[in-house]
Amino acid sequence: MCPRRVWFRLKGFPEKWPEIAKPRLEKGVRTHEVLGKVLRERFGFELEKEIKLRFPRLGMEIHGRMDAYKNFPIEIKGKSYLPRFPIEYHLAQLNIYLRWSESEYGYLYYVKLHDSPERIINGLNFDNFPIINGKGFRMFEIPYDPSLFKETIKFFYEIKLYLEEDELPPGKKGPHCKFCPYNYICFSNSLTNYI
Repeated sequence: MCPRRVWFRLKGFPEKWPEIAKPRLEKGVRTHEVLGKVLRERFGFELEKEIKLRFPRLGMEIHGRMDAYKNFPIEIKGKSYLPRFPIEYHLAQLNIYLRWSESEYGYLYYVKLHDSPERIINGLNFDNFPIINGKGFRMFEIPYDPSLFKETIKFFYEIKLYLEEDELPPGKKGPHCKFCPYNYICFSNSLTNYI
């Protein structure tokens, strides 16, 4: 994850989603709703579970919201493509939830974005749940990783230091920028007007 995106969010800058991102965003929300309903109704999962991890010695907290939780966390990711391997910042996010829930394993569910996510979800095989398979779907069973947890805490602690100094962290310019809700100010000349 880009440190600037976290920084802008924590500073309270308004999200302004680029037009190019809105169709994906809408499909992603709908995908979460459809698969979430199955997880809640068939398997008794709690949806949108709020979590908070406190780090008193570091003077910070990490807040999050698990997509689904019942003994272990599940993160649902709607993607325009199905990755061959888990995406790094998705692993870090799930790992935070694994630490909070004290679970050994959690699951990343990647669902191909579709205008009608019901078509994808209704075609999935849930017989070996939490292992799910089917067209337009890829899942990964992920163990808790203490090293990744330390790296993730370090990442957030560094952002905390930038916040305390009221200094903008370096950005990670890349293809993801065109979908970022803060690209309107991140690398613009008008950034100094906001800070």
